[in-house]
Amino acid sequence: MSHDEKRLISSLLDLNNVQIFDEVISGAHPAEVQSFVQGKWIGSSNYNTLLDPLNGEPFIKVSEVDESGVQPFVESLSQCPKHGLHNPFKSPERYLLYCDISTKAAHMLALPKVSDFFTRLIQRVAPKSYQQAAGEVFVTRKFLDNFCGDQVMQCSKKSV
Repeated sequence: MSHDEKRLISSLLDLNNVQIFDEVISGAHPAEVQSFVQGKWIGSSNYNTLLDPLNGEPFIKVSEVDESGVQPFVESLSQCPKHGLHNPFKSPERYLLYCDISTKAAHMLALPKVSDFFTRLIQRVAPKSYQQAAGEVFVTRKFLDNFCGDQVMQCSKKSV
């Protein structure tokens, strides 16, 4: 795992950062979604604007990649081995890492502050009631609980 990946994961797991997105993103201060290619975040000259379902204001700009900007993505894909980067037979340590990440994500989603944050975040991008959005967070947490448990068991069979 690269230094940038470790820094990103640790910042996502920092409970002090949980409220940032919800309080900052608004029509007056729209978020900008960029593309991640070849280890760098890149913007675009074209954006698709999403409206806040709670008030109708444009509040998220998503970069759009057209034909002229697709070449860096093609080059990045051509550098990826045909068996993929996360093949459990080629990189069992990376596979185990994703088991650990799923375990931590499930644990974090069980915390009320984190669960509430993602519930409200879902409401920001989809017109759903609090209960509907909370149900999605709950189901995702249960999926991660199951995924990390099953995968750890499978990993241990292959690594012995």
